[in-house]
Amino acid sequence: MSKSIIIGSLNIQNKYKLTDYDGLDEKGNDNAQLLNRFLIENNIDILGTQELVRDFIERIKDTIKPKYKMYGNFRFGSSKLVRKLEIFDKFNETVSVITKHSVQKNKTVTLPWFPMNPKDIYKSIKCGSLRPRVATMTLIDIEDFGKINFINTHLDHKMSIIQIKQMNYLYDLIKKSKYPVVLTGDFNMTLNFPRFRKFVENLNQIGYIRVPNNELTWKKQKDKLPIDHIFIPNSWKIEEIAVIKDKYLNHFSDHYPLLVKVSKK
Repeated sequence: MSKSIIIGSLNIQNKYKLTDYDGLDEKGNDNAQLLNRFLIENNIDILGTQELVRDFIERIKDTIKPKYKMYGNFRFGSSKLVRKLEIFDKFNETVSVITKHSVQKNKTVTLPWFPMNPKDIYKSIKCGSLRPRVATMTLIDIEDFGKINFINTHLDHKMSIIQIKQMNYLYDLIKKSKYPVVLTGDFNMTLNFPRFRKFVENLNQIGYIRVPNNELTWKKQKDKLPIDHIFIPNSWKIEEIAVIKDKYLNHFSDHYPLLVKVSKK
């Protein structure tokens, strides 16, 4: 019987309204500890996260060790200047990957994010969408399972022209990969979006499928469909899919974690 692994995606929700947010919220809840509990209780092998900021990341790293480690760099970088400028630092998110397995390579790449048309630039500024978007690529070696090129991301939330460019960029990364790819993230799109359906179809043609979850993952989504998605090789077997709604995570984020248990056929 082949080894099974559990993969997840979770937008942890940037608490940018809290000063120097480090995982301790206004009510005294320790979200670093809750994340560690979530990882352990669900026996997660790899988790793609979104919207994590610097102070919170530092506490998470200390909390989840030695079992888990975190990988990924910031959208605005980590220079002293960025740290001093609050307007950048509080939105200086990562799309970090958390895993308990051996990581051989790790790289954060910037996705296309700046419109070329002046009208689109103005529209992007007006809707609060003009900010870098990144993807974290982590080559993970899992004993008795093999190497996985794990890609985690968080796409633009407003501009369709930018979303398309970002999905095309991800498609090229996946197509060129020497290893099987797992893609996780907050895509800010449901299957009701034709451009996202096209992306799913394009990945189908090169051997990848979207994990078929149609349960709500963002609590405010009006059409009750997921905007958080996981893609895996179509040669893998899906054993279980779960959207986690445990009460202890109620205040943790405005997203529900999406998990999938997979094995090789």
